[in-house]
This record gives sequence, C-alpha cells and structure tokens, in this order.
Amino acid sequence: MKKGSRSRRIIGLVAAIIAVLAVTFAVTFVIGRVTKDPTTDQTYIALAQKTKKVKDETAENRKKTKDLTEQRDDLRARAVAQQKQLDEDKKLYQQYGADVQADKPGLIVESISPDIDPWYTELGGGFDLYYYPKITVRNNTGHVMFGAYVHYQIIGKDGAVLDGDESAYASNVIVYPGKTVVVGDMLKDAGFSGATIKPTKYEASVSSTKNPDSAEGVDGQYADDVKTAVIP
Repeated sequence: MKKGSRSRRIIGLVAAIIAVLAVTFAVTFVIGRVTKDPTTDQTYIALAQKTKKVKDETAENRKKTKDLTEQRDDLRARAVAQQKQLDEDKKLYQQYGADVQADKPGLIVESISPDIDPWYTELGGGFDLYYYPKITVRNNTGHVMFGAYVHYQIIGKDGAVLDGDESAYASNVIVYPGKTVVVGDMLKDAGFSGATIKPTKYEASVSSTKNPDSAEGVDGQYADDVKTAVIP
C-alpha cells in the first residue's frame, strides 16, 4: 500500500468520527431543550409575572374608565336637565314678570267665596256651623311665590267688627308672577250670616333677589276699595 493512500484513509476516518460526534451532540442538545419544562425557567417566570401584572392593570383601568365614563354621562345629563329647567324658569319669569302692576298690592284679591260647610247643609244643622272662606289672589310681587297669607275681618251689617283677626293661607306652593292661587281658612260661625269678609293685609314668601335658593318675606295693607264678600 502506498503511503499517500494510507494517509487519505486515516484522514477520512477521523472526519467520519468528528461528524458522528457532532450529530450526537446536536441531537442530545435538541432533546434536552425539548424535554426541559420552559415554565421553570426564571426568565419565563419573570415574563409571565409581568404579563399577568399588565393584564390585571389593563382590566382595572378598563373598569375605572367605564366608571368614569358613566359618571361623566350622568353629570352631563344632570347639567342638561338643570339648564333646561333654568331656561323654562327664565321663560316663565319673562312671560309673567311684565304683568306686575305698580299701583296694585303684592297680592291682588280677585274673588272671595265664603263657602258653607256642606255637611251642615246636607244634615240640616244640629251641630256647629263652619264657613270655609276661599280667597283667590294674584301674585303681583314680581317674584316666584312659595306661600301666602291674607288677613281679613268680619264686618257686621252695622259696620262693627265682629272678628278682626282671621287669616286664609296657602303654603308649599309655586306661583309665578301674574298667576293666581287660592288661600283658604275655616271659620266657626258666631252669628256671621249677612256679615262681610273684608281683607285687611297680606304676607307672602317669595324668592330672594339676592339669593335665588332662599326666600324672603313681603307684606302690605289693603285699601278700603278691596274686594269683599257677604257671608250667606
């Protein structure tokens, strides 16, 4: 055998051995990577924890965003409703504010109805008689009115004052300028048939000019030409 041919055979054998070792190492490495649980790797664990944190924060942020959006929508709806009510109030005030009559009292007496107790009429007597005076007044204060009192006297046929301290009232009402309201009273009879109901003065609770959320009182006297009514 020639020396050169032998050398080539040795070199080929060494190369074959190296190739086998390389393949064996590669297969072993791949199998090792495949069979190892990746979730036990610290890098994987750290990444998983970070991912969970981001997901949790995202869910919380979505909830906060939803809550804030609902609060915003609710506030917008309230603001729209309040503005609508304000516009309506302004419109009503502008509509009726011009009806204020400077030469008239704050509460103008429109009519008086000295109603008799219907039960007394129905049963034909037998117990105390009561009257239920109803006085219709017009709001001439120039403000929204929340309550009203009309003080009146009972004047006999001879002009004598039979009762000088009675009052009809209405409370917890909302009466715009120029509008009317009925104030009422219950009056026990003391020989008042044929006598006259005559308003003497008035009091009213109206919206404040300084603070719209509060009220203030106004009052005044009625002139002698005020409307009256005769008790039947």
